[in-house]
Amino acid sequence: MRIIFMGTPEFAVQFLKHLTKGEHQVVAVATQPDKPQGRGMELHSPPVKLAAVEAGIPVLQPSVKDPAFAEELRKFNADIFVVVAFSILPKEVLAASKFGAINIHGSLLPKYRGAAPVQWAIASCEKTTGLTVFLLDEKMDHGPILEQRELTIEQDDTTETLLKKMVAPGCEALDSALAKLQSENFTAIEQNHEQASSAPKLKKEDGLINWSMSALQIHKRLCAFTPWPGAYTHLNGQKIFIRKTFFSKNIELKPGQISIQKNDVFVGTGDGVLSILEIQAEGKKRMPAVDYFRGVSGDSHCFG
Repeated sequence: MRIIFMGTPEFAVQFLKHLTKGEHQVVAVATQPDKPQGRGMELHSPPVKLAAVEAGIPVLQPSVKDPAFAEELRKFNADIFVVVAFSILPKEVLAASKFGAINIHGSLLPKYRGAAPVQWAIASCEKTTGLTVFLLDEKMDHGPILEQRELTIEQDDTTETLLKKMVAPGCEALDSALAKLQSENFTAIEQNHEQASSAPKLKKEDGLINWSMSALQIHKRLCAFTPWPGAYTHLNGQKIFIRKTFFSKNIELKPGQISIQKNDVFVGTGDGVLSILEIQAEGKKRMPAVDYFRGVSGDSHCFG
């Protein structure tokens, strides 16, 4: 099949590389425009663009709502668009290939529709999640399902580790979905839209720790929001990122109350206690929590 791949982040790169090694032909790649970054605001290319250039594949960096984009796509005579973390496509774009577009989404749809499905599944203390290959329509993560694969979320899985776990089953599911389309003899399963839940794009304030939550909930949000926006709190007017935790013994501490015992730092929550292993003050390097508190004056501390 002639494929146009559409994606932007490093996660999408893995699927692009998989397609270039298989029987199908990636005739072009569409990705987001280069963006200024850093203090010098120099333009940086998306990871997918870098991978496409390395593979010698033509790169498009369009405004998806520009009618010229659909016209450009038609020139490639593509059978299908494969989309991973790109953008909602208008109907004019979906109509610019033989079979439209399929999307690889990091949840078991219809659960966790939106930009951050992996993060919100972890933050919600789910024990399982998965990925879905489905046919795109004009609504967010709404179209009929071709393939799904289920994955276990381990206690210390972060967004990064879970995304890595998704690549192998995701590539296998993608191959199966493309084989179905190629046969032109398949049934796509309509989603149960009444069971849909949302996974909106993360905001900085999502990382603020609410110490009245349970120890499990806080630990899971830290795992979910690593590396961005990070799980953070405040101490003596300073923003503090909590980088690593684990569940600890059940000692009596109020939510946010800190207890330092020899080489251990404990913090109370609404249900249970967390041991804080690593801390990073804003603008500083991350360090063992006990070392950080050796440099903080006073005997009584409380996060807030």
